[in-house]
Amino acid sequence: MALGASAWAQPVTAPGDAARPRLALGLIVKLKDAQTSSVVRLPASVRPSDSAQAQRMRMAAAANRKRVSFLVQKPTAFGAQVIHQGRYTTVAEAEAEAARLRLDPDVEWVAVNQMERPAAGVSFPASPATAYASHVWMQRRGDVGSGPGVAGFRTAWDRLNGASVTLSPVVVAVLDTGKLSHADLDGRTLSGYDFVSEVEFARDGNGLDADPTDPGDYLTATEYNINPSLYGSDCTAHDSSWHGTAVMSMLTPLATSSVMGPAALSMLPANIARVLPVRIGGTCGALVSDIIEGMLWAAGVDYQGSPARNPNPARVINISFGGSGNCQSSGSGDTLYRNTVSTLRTKGALVVASAGNGDGSATAQGYVGATRPASCPGVMAVTSLRYDGSKAEYANTVDGRFSASGYYGLSVAGGDASASPNQTLNLLSDIGPTTAQGIALESNIGYVSEGTSFAAPQVAAVAALVLTVAPALSVDDLANLLLDSASPHTTTAAPACSLAGATVGHCSCTTAACGRGVLDADAALSAAITMVGLVPTLANTFSSPEVSATYFVPNRLRTSSSSSSGGGGGGGAADELSLLALLAAVLGLAWWRWRAEASVLRSGRR
Repeated sequence: MALGASAWAQPVTAPGDAARPRLALGLIVKLKDAQTSSVVRLPASVRPSDSAQAQRMRMAAAANRKRVSFLVQKPTAFGAQVIHQGRYTTVAEAEAEAARLRLDPDVEWVAVNQMERPAAGVSFPASPATAYASHVWMQRRGDVGSGPGVAGFRTAWDRLNGASVTLSPVVVAVLDTGKLSHADLDGRTLSGYDFVSEVEFARDGNGLDADPTDPGDYLTATEYNINPSLYGSDCTAHDSSWHGTAVMSMLTPLATSSVMGPAALSMLPANIARVLPVRIGGTCGALVSDIIEGMLWAAGVDYQGSPARNPNPARVINISFGGSGNCQSSGSGDTLYRNTVSTLRTKGALVVASAGNGDGSATAQGYVGATRPASCPGVMAVTSLRYDGSKAEYANTVDGRFSASGYYGLSVAGGDASASPNQTLNLLSDIGPTTAQGIALESNIGYVSEGTSFAAPQVAAVAALVLTVAPALSVDDLANLLLDSASPHTTTAAPACSLAGATVGHCSCTTAACGRGVLDADAALSAAITMVGLVPTLANTFSSPEVSATYFVPNRLRTSSSSSSGGGGGGGAADELSLLALLAAVLGLAWWRWRAEASVLRSGRR
């Protein structure tokens, strides 16, 4: 994997970054390999050609030469190693060490293992309310209290009820803080995995394990005061967020839920739309290395140090965590994200990510430009609207002009506490107490007033709905269907969004500020049903390619003799179309090289 310069624009430094130094836990380091890896095998699955002991010795030698100290070393994806001192530092301190280590002759690349944050807004307890009328975000656009900013899930339900289509199973992975157990959540939830690697921040007494339960991401003042250097200046005492449960509650409850009421996937049977909890966030946030590993595992990609292959690969991966800056610079961390997204695309998995909430404070304006990984090429970046279709005060902007941004951009209602009356999202989360103990689940419905974290899962839900009807769509097909079916932005009383400064608050949306349009669940479903009617082979069941396959080939393009299996371990042969394409490329390159050399020889004779 080459970490070269990027063609994308440089990131804009967020105003809050200087005031709140970001945290990091060491570095992600790739040592040079004497043996060139296979061009067929996915780069994320590469293992070093030398032994683990040799890697440890070489890493120690390189670090010693460049005066970089570390206590912990573990293998990770892309044939790299994570190293750190067992405590958080600022990103600036980690970047200084990375700069020195990049100069070592035995080092291929280095990325800072930065701590990313959830893009959530203000949460508070309220009285339980199970009636559909309280779920404004999923109502029809013409319903009382609703507006052009909502996705119109109820309208899509009506269409699905009257359609004669065959539904195929689809898995949506939610990369977040994990989940709490509740009857309304467990009905369509798969087993999942916990990728919070550092025991000190996991709160469950261990590192990686097969239990994605959220033990709470709290930090007590006593814990912080005992060892403040462990957490750094940007992670002080705080209550648990239960952020993952809040996000999942927008997807998982069944239509018969007794407490939480319907959710975005309630229109589908529990065995058709299933949610995969992937825990990546612990105390203080989520490390880049844990996010990368969670993304790969969710899509069924093996990598160095990975647990057993995920038996339920996700076609849609929702992530509501983001870091400062964007994904379009030439920095190693950005390139690592981009390569991961590229790998997931080869497996047919669409990444849906929240655009971010400015600096995360209750009254902050949004930054101009999405954070990473939302701003990575090939990702569906989602920002938040008020119900009237205007941009929410806090929401970062997303650019709907794909040629300018490299990512896909959409928007949908995510609530806005600054609105009058207060436009809140009922997230239906039985989140329990927000005390530092983070203990028993209680019957206390949680309302979250705002957040791009809660716009992203709505887009993920519509993507899943489309795939149940047309499972053979490629990532590009799926993304373009969502974009083409989106509703145009509407003009509101707010001034037009201006991108001249570093931040922008509440404003009337433009394509450059709020994406291609407003997510439209019914229009997307209608387009999928029509597409299947025009191209019947789109109804074929999706079959995930082998981990070694170079790219996903939709069923409609496969020959009758080609096959692709989702099972097996790392390695193996690519599907036949992939190998033929690779062979044609190699032969074509050889032919052009021969022509060039022959031309030079003829010129020399003259």
